[in-house]
Parts: sequence; C-alpha cells; structure tokens
Amino acid sequence: MGQIQSELVETQMNLVAAQNSITTLKDQLATRDSELLPVKAQLEEARHDTAETQLRHFSSLEELKTWLARDNTNENQYSPSNFNCIDFALMLQKHALVDGCILSTEVLPVGAHWVNVAVIGDSAYFIEPQDDSLILEEKVSHGE
Repeated sequence: MGQIQSELVETQMNLVAAQNSITTLKDQLATRDSELLPVKAQLEEARHDTAETQLRHFSSLEELKTWLARDNTNENQYSPSNFNCIDFALMLQKHALVDGCILSTEVLPVGAHWVNVAVIGDSAYFIEPQDDSLILEEKVSHGE
C-alpha cells in the first residue's frame, strides 16, 4: 500500500505543477492579447483609412525597395516585451496600407518569427521588417 500511496502523492504533485504551468501560460497569453489590442486597433484604423483607396501590389522590386527605404518602421527599437517582431510586421503592413499597397504578414515556422510578404508578378518577397532586408524570394503559382 505504501508504494501506491507514494505514487499517488507524486501524481498529485505533478498535477498541481501542471495546473500552475497552465495558469502561468494563460496569464502570459492574456498579457500578449492585451498588448495586441492597440496594434489591432491601429490596423483597423488603417483599413478604414484605406477603404476608399484602391489597394494594389507593388509594381516592381525597385518600387518596393524605394518604398522600404522611405519607410521608418525599421528605426524602432526592438524590445521583447514592448515592441517585438509582430509589432514591426504589423506596423510595416499598416504603413503600406496607408500608402495604398498590399503587404501581408506571415509567421515563419522556424522560431515563430513575423515577417512581411510583398507579391510582385510571379514572385513573393519575404521582408525582415526590423531592417528592411529581403530575406527570401519564392515563385508563386496563380492556380494554373
């Protein structure tokens, strides 16, 4: 009976530790959600501001590079808790929308890092919004 009692106590302790971890993760998620609210509001405002604007893709890689050079998103200071990769990506997207251009956001599967994507012709250009570098070019299919 001592072995079973010991295993029960250990299992109960593991359960309490798991419940504490779940509570901590829920708190962290709630914090991140509250941090995203202002960014979501800004994005919605940008969407509203551009509702009457004809949105378009960048016409060339040169236009994209020129626009990135003019944009100041990359001048922000990275902060894990205050202004991180998602903030950079959403801000760059908002600035593109304000200028009438389509720029999506994507999460890279490695490291869950947020980037932007511009589609120009049959290519998708992945942009690191923290320094405006083009990190990847992929050919895209138009369903043909």
